[in-house]
Amino acid sequence: MKKQLLLSVIMLLNIAVFGQKMTVKGKVTDTKSGETLVGVNVVLKGTKTGTITDVDGNYQLNAAAKGTIVFTYVGYLPKEMTFENGKTLDISLDADDATLKELVVVGYGTQRKSDLTGSVATVKSKELTAIATPSVEQALQGKVAGLMVTPSSGAPGAGAILRIRGTGTIGNANPFYVVDGMLLTNDDISFLNANDIESVEVLKDASATAIYGSRGANGVIIITTKKGMKNEKAAVSVTSYFGQQSLQRKINLTNATDYATLINEALRNQAVTGGLDPTKVAPKYPTPSVFGVGTDWQDAIFRSTAPMQNLNIAVRGGSENVNYSVSGDYFKQEGILKNGDYERLTLRINNEYKLSSNVKIGHNFSLINVTQNITPNTLYDAYYAAPTVLPVDSVGKYGNVTSPAGVANPVASLYYNQKNKSSNFRTVGNVYLDVQLFKGLTFRSNVGLDWGLSEKRTFVPVFFVTSIQKNDVNSLNVERNKLFDRLWENTLNYETTIGKHRFNVLGGYTAQMNDFYKLTGSGQNLLGDANNLENNIDDFLYLKDLPNVTSSEESNGSRLASLLFRVNYTFNDRYLLTASFRRDGSSKFGPNKRFGSFPSVALGWRIKEEGFLKNKDWLSNAKIRASWGIIGNEKINGNAVYPIIKRDLATVFGPAEKVFSGGTSTKLANPNIQWEETEQADVGVELGFLNNRLTAEIDWYRRVTDKILIDVPIAGYVGAEAPVINAAKVLNSGFDINVGWSDRIGDFGYNFNAIVSTIHNEVLGLGEGKEELLDGGVGEGGKLATRTIPGLPIGAFFGYKVSGVYQNLAQIKASPKTIGDVFPGDLIYTDVDGNDTVNTKDRTYLGSPIPNLTYSFNVGFDFKGFDFSAQIMGVSGNKIINAKRIARFSTGNFENTFLSRWTGEGTSNAEPRVTIGGRNYEVSERFLEDGAFVSLRNVQIGYSIPLSILSKIRLKTFRIYVGATNLALWTKYTGYTPEVTSNRVLAVGIDSGVYPVARTYTIGISAGF
Repeated sequence: MKKQLLLSVIMLLNIAVFGQKMTVKGKVTDTKSGETLVGVNVVLKGTKTGTITDVDGNYQLNAAAKGTIVFTYVGYLPKEMTFENGKTLDISLDADDATLKELVVVGYGTQRKSDLTGSVATVKSKELTAIATPSVEQALQGKVAGLMVTPSSGAPGAGAILRIRGTGTIGNANPFYVVDGMLLTNDDISFLNANDIESVEVLKDASATAIYGSRGANGVIIITTKKGMKNEKAAVSVTSYFGQQSLQRKINLTNATDYATLINEALRNQAVTGGLDPTKVAPKYPTPSVFGVGTDWQDAIFRSTAPMQNLNIAVRGGSENVNYSVSGDYFKQEGILKNGDYERLTLRINNEYKLSSNVKIGHNFSLINVTQNITPNTLYDAYYAAPTVLPVDSVGKYGNVTSPAGVANPVASLYYNQKNKSSNFRTVGNVYLDVQLFKGLTFRSNVGLDWGLSEKRTFVPVFFVTSIQKNDVNSLNVERNKLFDRLWENTLNYETTIGKHRFNVLGGYTAQMNDFYKLTGSGQNLLGDANNLENNIDDFLYLKDLPNVTSSEESNGSRLASLLFRVNYTFNDRYLLTASFRRDGSSKFGPNKRFGSFPSVALGWRIKEEGFLKNKDWLSNAKIRASWGIIGNEKINGNAVYPIIKRDLATVFGPAEKVFSGGTSTKLANPNIQWEETEQADVGVELGFLNNRLTAEIDWYRRVTDKILIDVPIAGYVGAEAPVINAAKVLNSGFDINVGWSDRIGDFGYNFNAIVSTIHNEVLGLGEGKEELLDGGVGEGGKLATRTIPGLPIGAFFGYKVSGVYQNLAQIKASPKTIGDVFPGDLIYTDVDGNDTVNTKDRTYLGSPIPNLTYSFNVGFDFKGFDFSAQIMGVSGNKIINAKRIARFSTGNFENTFLSRWTGEGTSNAEPRVTIGGRNYEVSERFLEDGAFVSLRNVQIGYSIPLSILSKIRLKTFRIYVGATNLALWTKYTGYTPEVTSNRVLAVGIDSGVYPVARTYTIGISAGF
């Protein structure tokens, strides 16, 4: 072992002369084991003179007659020793157990990392701020094993969709968020910015999440923001960056000449399908070559570069009785799609006041204001618009691209929808009181608030582009939403040590009330210009009797009351026990199913503390833990247990056929619905080697969710929406692996981290007599692309397998029968059931939208003020339905893959003849693409100016850096991005036109005063 370590040691020896030269030498050992330490930094204080210990722990240093030597070593506490007149100076270093003693935030408190029995991952502030994004969710991408983060969109201000250990439900699968003790009911943390965050804890197993009971089934994310420190002078920090975004990749669409050629050919093929003579079909474009390259509609709607900027200023400090933290953050981002932008202003105030030796109060509050331009979905139009048409002609008239049905001129759409805006004001925070009743026993009362007002206004003026793309009268639509969420928690926490026994006992009662209200109004043919209408919207929104004006309102809410209990027990710093219990009562469920109980238990064994391993210096940490528990999910609308009645409806009754007004049920109720229940088991091991230079954490988990809450489709003749029922059972299982290496050799420090997660997702059953759940509408007529059945993943792709392309009539005659006419050049759909007929019963499983493997690699270096970090991440095992290619309503544009089409016998056995619609556009393997990718997610290089220079200008820290996000992407997928997701669990992985992800280059600074 020592010989191997010696190969990695770089000898550093700089001799400085201070008066008379002396030689100081000695040996460095471990205080506990007495083992010699190799590679310890030995430096003469105040100079650059230094060396490191050799393979036997010896060092030798030329120095002046007297002075001080500083000894530092990774994993050990530093030590200073004075010397005089040269002598042998042997010392021992104490292991730094800071990693094990590090406090980790868990539900309703903190725990030593060494005492954790649950699977909890921590992400620190520095890791979050490395990526230039307004979204804390996106900043978590690739940082935690078992946490899959997929950007919901590349639009300005967009967040991400998070899944902890797979998709465990068919309904709402989002994790539960807790911010500074405030429990969020709306899954929305957009009010946060990464600069204000101290740490993010991801709770993954039942032991960690069961304390949140009915809301912990999808995992819990606890976010702690930065606070001031006791007896710390006021410190001012400023961070800022500026970035330029650009489209990461384009979709390869045909140019005008190729498009015209394909359309002519498609029209001839359509004639063949209709039994007509194709030679008599006049070409739509007699001379395709005259169009040349034509219009690139992607270039027409996307900005070549789009700026983004961020500025954060914070003041933090404290005295004996007051700790304070005040910060302001400004973020602005222009979208790569023209006319889209996002602007956010955040103010955060986190203070704590000590009223007496045993009483303190505090508050954490965030105020946020967001404004955003809402751009119309022109991606669909730019994809299909004919490249033979100019966006604007020579006289300023917008080009007519409406020949493909439903397609509009995207440039015109952007121009006439400039007045579409949204705004959002929100405050989130809490006030708490801590009273130490006596030593070890603390009472906390916590009152939380989440209050928000949002508004969306869309105004479309009168305009005319074509007979299809026009607006004869102006229209204004307004939607206002109000959220009001209140929380009150009272807990007692008792902590004591009796000999070798340590106890931490928590008990409490919590209550939470959530209310949501929405008001919508719309009007047409309104007087005044756009600005006046926007500014005076209140004049018509509430007056239903005005002509051409309508309004509606909706509200829902829920109440939750809970009892909670947890005990943590540690014996001799070796044997660990955690047991928790929570009982929830929710208004979302009927009187007979209103209460649920959620227990968990976990055991841990710190093997390193056993006698046979305690003195093994090569092993720094070894712990085994196992947990089991039942947790719940109640993420459904608060009104699901009640029937929904719609008023102001009219119908005709009686022989006189008079019109009567009244109401009817538009959504059925189910008073018997109950909690989803997730039973989860976890076995984990934590290891550390070579003074924790090398660390590893490996978890195996198995999670079964039963009684899943879903809206099951019912027959249309019922005349109402389906009720929510408990109707499914789903399994998720796999491994989470996190391996890291960190070391420092002199001035050079480096670290490496690899994260790998496997996921097996399987539907175990569907209740209520259901054999399948169909979803994922795509293409013409709303074809359904996903089928959820027992034995397959949630939202599995479902369609025809393809065996090739029919080359001639003889091959067609020799093949199984098919429904409808088939011609040479058409796809061969596989006869899966072998009955010599191809029909809808031959649709089968095509692939899963859920990756079975996710991974990331993070690397960092630092040397004399310079630092470098990079992250590579990827997924594999999943498929994507390229639904854009399926939709062929008319003569829209084509992707370049259509150029390899069948044009005669032997020309292609993969891409069929080009047609405008019909048989070749069924959901099939033709439109299924590999969703695997590898992305160079982030690269950053920085330089921190030395303190010796900064002190002269009264600065404590100053760092400048440059970085890039989404720098490179390797994938076989042909769309804008393979990161295609949806909050609709049954329709994940279907790309109908996702907003592209941008490549971003940034330059930034951070300074401390």
